Amino acid sequence: MSWNRKFEQKVHEIGGQKWLYAHAYYTEEEFNEIYDGEKYNALREKYHATHLPTVYDKVKVDIKKEKRGIQESWKLWFSAIFWSIWPLAGLYGVYKALMGGDYLLPKNSRKLKVS
Repeated sequence: MSWNRKFEQKVHEIGGQKWLYAHAYYTEEEFNEIYDGEKYNALREKYHATHLPTVYDKVKVDIKKEKRGIQESWKLWFSAIFWSIWPLAGLYGVYKALMGGDYLLPKNSRKLKVS
């Protein structure tokens, strides 16, 4: 993410503008300064589009949310690795069966009754 910020700053330094086909890491103030937010908002009002999301809303990246997503992906990865270890998943299944007690039910009560 810091690479993206540096890239955006360098493009701005040399007088360019980043195309808005992908994520943008600008603050809203930076975005409005670079892409002439006043004219853009005037057009939105002229064409009664203020109820729609702005271009900034569509391309901005919530960095805090991105970091949470990375942490979540690590948790999912670790969980997948953990449960792929042969005896762990089986032992967990046996534990759940024993704690659930379904194996103690009489055979006839396990059948599904259809009315």
